[in-house]
Amino acid sequence: MLNLNFCKLLRPKLVAFAQDSYLDTTAEFIDSEALPSCVAPIFGPDLNYGLRRKIPYGSGVGATEAELKSKILQLVNIFASDANTDLTSDLFNSFLKKNNEVKVFSDQRLNTLASNHQNIKSFCNRALSAPEHPPITAGQKRIHQALKNANWSIENINVPINLGVPAFNNGTPFLRSGDYGNGLGLMINGIQYVYVFSTSYNYFPDIEKYIINLDYYFYDVFGLDDDDLLEFGAKGDGLFSRADSVGITAWWQLQHQFGYAPLVTRCKVSRSYEVTAI
Repeated sequence: MLNLNFCKLLRPKLVAFAQDSYLDTTAEFIDSEALPSCVAPIFGPDLNYGLRRKIPYGSGVGATEAELKSKILQLVNIFASDANTDLTSDLFNSFLKKNNEVKVFSDQRLNTLASNHQNIKSFCNRALSAPEHPPITAGQKRIHQALKNANWSIENINVPINLGVPAFNNGTPFLRSGDYGNGLGLMINGIQYVYVFSTSYNYFPDIEKYIINLDYYFYDVFGLDDDDLLEFGAKGDGLFSRADSVGITAWWQLQHQFGYAPLVTRCKVSRSYEVTAI
């Protein structure tokens, strides 16, 4: 007799989901390389791009693509001077290729940084919330609790969907410390979506344990909307304008006035857990 509850999964199964609660969802994005067709994040206006839009704040910081490109690249020097300069430059250069459609940016270096980041480590364990793998999210149903409620049958779980999203936001922007000096606060900062898939699951009733392998996919948009411009941009490139604010405005102009499509950043982190089934 074959009992699939006790065997390796025949396909990855979605077991948890997180979405930025402040996200104004307007545009669906398909990532067929990593996600099944039934799963598609819906991003906000930062996924939009176009030509000759009137700037909603100030008068802009340049009139040509070449001029704006030089100013946006100053952001790399400002926010990635401590570490990951090459990776941050590669991401910006991918944007500056002027793609005619939104594409995914993924890189093993980014996966490694995410896997080792304290906020991501905490999120991964909290998504499971098994007592022997702290930290846990007390009082909330997470993967472990969903499995228990399904009598340890992964095919029958109710997928937890109320997880809070993590962020690469350690440090201080003004001091360019932590993630604001190593590029992560510039490349990603706040995550917009997380999808957690189980790639294998083995439950051992005789010893009341299970082993689960999880793949976490973290998504964000490498692009700007009007709110980003209003909060972080510069009205112009004058004597008292800050270089980082000028760079943000140059970014917005390239995206919304010159048709530079944003990118969707994807990080993948894998974890394996052995858990007592109680």
